[in-house]
Amino acid sequence: MDDPLFNSVCNRETLYSAWLRVKEKNTAGGIDLRTVQEYAVAIDKNLDELVKQLQSGTYIQQPYREVFIPKNETEKRRLGLLTVNDKIVQTAVSIVVTPIIERGFLKVSYAYRSNKGPVKAIHQVRHLVTNERYAWLASCDIDNFFDTIPHDALFGRLSSYLKSPGTTELIRMFVKMGRVNKHYQWKDSRKGIPQGGVVSPLLANFYLYPLDRLMVDKGYGFVRYADDFVILGHTEEEAKKAMAEAMAVITHDLKLALNEEAVVIPVSKGFEFLGIFFNNGQIDLSEHKYNRLIAKMAEATGLGQGLITTKLKETVQGIANFYGQLVTQDKLERLDDELMAILRLRWDALQKEKNKQSSFLSQLQTLQLLAQEHIIHKTEYLRQQIGLSSTSLEKKNKHQKHIPKTLKSREAVLFRKHEYQKLEAAGFDLAITEAGLFLGKKDKMVAVHNHGLVVKEIPLINLKNISILSDGISFSSNLVKSCAENKISIDFFGKDGMPYAMIIPPSFFSSEVGIAQLEAYRNDKGFMMIRMFVFGKINNQTNLIKYYGKYYLKRLESFKNAFPAFIATMEKLADTSMNMQHEDLDEFRLKMFAIEGQASANYWDMVEILIRSKTSFQGRERQGATDLVNSMLNYGYGMLYARVTESIIRARLNPCLSYLHKPEGNRPSLVFDLIEEFRQQAVDRVVIALVIKNKNLKIENGLMDDKTRKIVAQKVIARLDAIEKFHHREMRFYEIIQTQAVALANYLDGTTKSYKPYMPKW
Repeated sequence: MDDPLFNSVCNRETLYSAWLRVKEKNTAGGIDLRTVQEYAVAIDKNLDELVKQLQSGTYIQQPYREVFIPKNETEKRRLGLLTVNDKIVQTAVSIVVTPIIERGFLKVSYAYRSNKGPVKAIHQVRHLVTNERYAWLASCDIDNFFDTIPHDALFGRLSSYLKSPGTTELIRMFVKMGRVNKHYQWKDSRKGIPQGGVVSPLLANFYLYPLDRLMVDKGYGFVRYADDFVILGHTEEEAKKAMAEAMAVITHDLKLALNEEAVVIPVSKGFEFLGIFFNNGQIDLSEHKYNRLIAKMAEATGLGQGLITTKLKETVQGIANFYGQLVTQDKLERLDDELMAILRLRWDALQKEKNKQSSFLSQLQTLQLLAQEHIIHKTEYLRQQIGLSSTSLEKKNKHQKHIPKTLKSREAVLFRKHEYQKLEAAGFDLAITEAGLFLGKKDKMVAVHNHGLVVKEIPLINLKNISILSDGISFSSNLVKSCAENKISIDFFGKDGMPYAMIIPPSFFSSEVGIAQLEAYRNDKGFMMIRMFVFGKINNQTNLIKYYGKYYLKRLESFKNAFPAFIATMEKLADTSMNMQHEDLDEFRLKMFAIEGQASANYWDMVEILIRSKTSFQGRERQGATDLVNSMLNYGYGMLYARVTESIIRARLNPCLSYLHKPEGNRPSLVFDLIEEFRQQAVDRVVIALVIKNKNLKIENGLMDDKTRKIVAQKVIARLDAIEKFHHREMRFYEIIQTQAVALANYLDGTTKSYKPYMPKW
């Protein structure tokens, strides 16, 4: 049977037009990761092959590559990314069928249509309220709309509408094609239409046409943008009737559901639609959407390389295109200021060096601004934001007077943020250093008793760990139970800092992970783990010395003289660790230990130079240490050891199956492996700083006195609770340890393809 519509899709000119659209958008590729640029190299051959496949009925779309992007503060939206080849075919279908399907659409539908859009939707709602005097309204949205559209109902209508079996079958393939994640795990598409498909927006509007038709035929006030819509009536009764009829179509005919039961309210009460708040004929950005836009800009700064990422530019452009045409200049100015604050923090994270303001300014110049005043006076505004402006407050015009105030308020907010992060962390750990205390539970608090009197209370809600650093401490069973229920660990330490007991919530090992740990002895993963642990340790030792180099290369001649040779040696050893050949695991382990030993000797020599004016340090001693520095290090490592152990157990790893350290009986040697990448930042840095500052540290009869042990414990705990940027988000140090333990388990069981050690920038 002749199928002219399908023949138009297969036409080479149509496919070439589709290619030009795909090329212009130049968006991320699908499962084959082929870029638009790579596809363009052989474009004629590629298009000829597409024509041949479509005409012969052999074209099969690749599955969608599944990715997730933030939808709001708590949810994520699933997208399906197409290959370039499949984008061209879907775009060709869209070019051919859109004019046909669009002919039947009604003017009340504003999403995904040329000469429509969200700005016109907002203006239409405003017109209905202000000019046509609609006084009652319900603002609604359909629950999980794209993912719940039933296929049978969609194609039952579409096939009769298009009367093109070939085109309909092609679209059916688009909709029903499965998706795969980064591990190539297949997921069927049993209902819904893929967000990310080129034809999906058109199908979405087509499927909701019956709702549009009913509202228009009944004469109700109605504006729909995708699955968000408002229903208006002149009276409460009319609005409720309209709402009931819309509900019937959505639930019974379309087999969909509203997100929440919509409520009819008076327009005078104010309402929100598409992030815009309507109030007495005036419109402005809602507070919820304002906060969400700030979050979107912050997220976009971490998606890509450099300061001004492509994603950030797209995000700001999108805000300008929609909200820039609707909301007050005051709100736009506030958004600009928030963006500058985000970029300032981003810049500080990217560039630790000082005196970089001019480079910062030149990068900011490439970014679009939102507020009219800031656009007109862009250079002056940007210079003021980074503290380079020579213009006094008195010379600024009236529209810019808020800028210095915003700068001050931003600094105040950051100050409070850090202040409250410290307060939050203060409730994370409870360290008991005094003998003879009793710990019990009182309501939702841990109550510390001294001879029957409550001397301290800590809320259970924030508590993460209880460290027992003294003898003669007793507990109530109710407290132990509450700690288990709230995932609070209790660690008991000897005077040398080593944990001799732990109470943690039950967490059984995973058989799958355990088998993977054993299999790593027979495959390359065991060798790779040894390599990564040593490489990470060497780099972290190097980076810590570089960190102190910022302060002591100009102050300490002996440090300055030794520094170049140290760096050269460490870099050579790091390279050797990554290129060492391997055949036998035990032999490889010995060779890597030799490299690690050379690096550590080199590292501790530099530490000795740093602290020799403060105390005597003859080198690293692990067991039986009687000097101050080694005693402090061993004590701190013991506390770190406990946290690493807990993280390994929570990651469902077997702590006795290790790689760098040879497994031996019931010795938790995997803890010794993983701890290597954290020693420098968690403990060495703390101890070196304490010694340099000379905090009245004392050692008596080969042991630290109680005051020194308390100081070391407090500082190590504070370091474990400190916040730093890791994997593009803020984490506390103990969370990084847990993240790395999970990453280790994921690498071993095949969830991920690689393991990267924790290596912070210096």
